[in-house]
Order: sequence, then C-alpha cells, then structure tokens
Amino acid sequence: MSGRAGASPEAPRGLRLLFANPAVRLGLFFVGAGLFAFAIYTAWIGSSDGLRAFSSAWQRPGAMLALVLLPLACLSLASMSFWVLTLRFGSVGCGEMLALLGGAWLLNYLPLKPGVAGRVAYHKHVNGIDFRWSLVVVVQSIVVGLVCFVTQVAFASIAAERAWSEWGRAGFIASPLVFALVGLGLPRRGFTTHAWRYSAAFAFRYADSLVWSLRYWLLFSVAGRPQGVSTTSAIAGISQSASLLPIAGNGLGVREWMVGLAARSLPEWYGKGTSMPVAFGVSAELLNRACEAVVAVPVGLISLWWLAKRYGRARAAQSLTAAQSIPS
Repeated sequence: MSGRAGASPEAPRGLRLLFANPAVRLGLFFVGAGLFAFAIYTAWIGSSDGLRAFSSAWQRPGAMLALVLLPLACLSLASMSFWVLTLRFGSVGCGEMLALLGGAWLLNYLPLKPGVAGRVAYHKHVNGIDFRWSLVVVVQSIVVGLVCFVTQVAFASIAAERAWSEWGRAGFIASPLVFALVGLGLPRRGFTTHAWRYSAAFAFRYADSLVWSLRYWLLFSVAGRPQGVSTTSAIAGISQSASLLPIAGNGLGVREWMVGLAARSLPEWYGKGTSMPVAFGVSAELLNRACEAVVAVPVGLISLWWLAKRYGRARAAQSLTAAQSIPS
C-alpha cells in the first residue's frame, strides 16, 4: 500500500484549495444556514400549505417510526459504497467505515464540514491510507453519487410517461440495480480490473437512493398528499444532489429549497397530479431533516466515541512499535 501511495499523483488543485480555504467554506456555511432559516420562515407562514399540513403526521406512528429509522438504512448503504471504494487503497473494516460516516454525518452539520477532514485524517493515521488517495475516494464517491442521482431522475421521468401500474414504474426505476449486479461479474483483470468495485459502489448508492424515494413517498402520504413513485423518486434524486454542492454540510438549506421547488413543478410536469406549493415541499423536507436529526445525534456521538478509542489504541500501538525499533 505504501508503494502505491508514494507514487500517487498530486491531488487536483481545486480540491486542495477547497480543503485549504476555511474562509470560503465558512462563508458557504452561512449561506446554507441562511437558506435553512428562510426555509423555516417559509414553512411557518405557509399556513395550511406549510408546517400545519404535517400536524396530523403523528397520528400515523408507524409511518413516523419508519421515517426515523430509514435514515439508518441510508447510512448503512452509503457506508458500504464508500467501503468498497476505499478498500482499493487500504484495509478498513466494514463497521469502521460505518462509524466513520456516522460520525461525519453529525460533524458535517458544523461549520467547515469537519467530518470530511476528520475521516481523511483518520484514514491516514489509523488505516495508513495516504491523504491523496482518500481524496481520490471522495471524488469517486461524488461521481458515483452523481451518476446514481441522474439515473434515478431519468428513469423516473421515463416511467412517468408510461401507462404502467405503480409497481411497474417502481420496478423500472429500480432496474439499474440489475445492470450493476451484472457488472460484478466482469473479469477482474486488465481494463475491467476494478469494474466490479465501481459496480458495487453504484449498487449500494442506488439502493440508498431508492430508500430516499420511499422516505419521500411516506412524507407526502402522512400529510394527506400522496404522490406517485415517479415523482418521489425524481425528488429523491434531486434532493440528494444537494449534498454534492459545496455549500453547507449535509445539504443544509439547499436541500429544503430543492425539494420545495421540485415538489412544486414535478407532479404537474409529469401530468400525474396537481403541483404542491413550495411551502409544502419545504415543510416536508424540514420534517425529513428532523427525523434524520433524531438518529444522527446519537449515532454520531456513539460513532465518534468508538472512533476516538480506536484512534487512541492505534496511535499507542504505533508509538510502541516505533520505540521498539530504536536500537538499545
């Protein structure tokens, strides 16, 4: 591993600047925080189209419990996608990667998105993965995520135009998983040496996107405005793309408005129902964010506690090894 890391090319200049310019990132955080505050204001004054539309959501405890627990499924699938990409450059445990993303999930709500930098530093000191290779994994995960989101929106748009049942549309939107599974069987040599790895990363991330579409289907249902699978799948793809924008961590503020605008335009565009007010879509995402926070805080704290212990043991072992290597 160390040989490959030593021969690695320099990280792209744009990425180095992004990680090394805290003033820019702090400014972008305040942009996202401002958008989030304005989203709360919009939802609050939206009357029956805003937060009040979800006042009856608690009368469906099963759906609300699912909205709280499904983010855990999303976290697990996303961590598996990162895991298969990272294994190319070093040894990382599956549970270890889950903890890393769980901790980053919470930390990225803070200014400067320390979760990303913390994960990269952890890989360097505990897993022996060079900083530059960690950035390669970040770029690869962004590309995989973008391909997933574009594919989901495209398949949802095609399904919306067909006179299929909801189950038929759902099956069509989920069908890219089949192609990803085919990619797992490609020969692991030559040009396709790592094709299985990217196919697996896509499969996990696309499954994550499908869980997101289920979350939006539940969100609109608990407010009494159920939407078809094409609409909720497209909104899920658009919503997740907010996390790829270098503004605030976890798409804070940006995600609320992207969902609000998508909910306003997509149903009418697809011809599958009346459009929803922007305030309604924004309120739906605020409820989604609240359900996430219920699990993000305890999961993040437990993950950070476990990682701190793991990091301490690893550093102690490295210090002992270094001391034993000194001639007496």
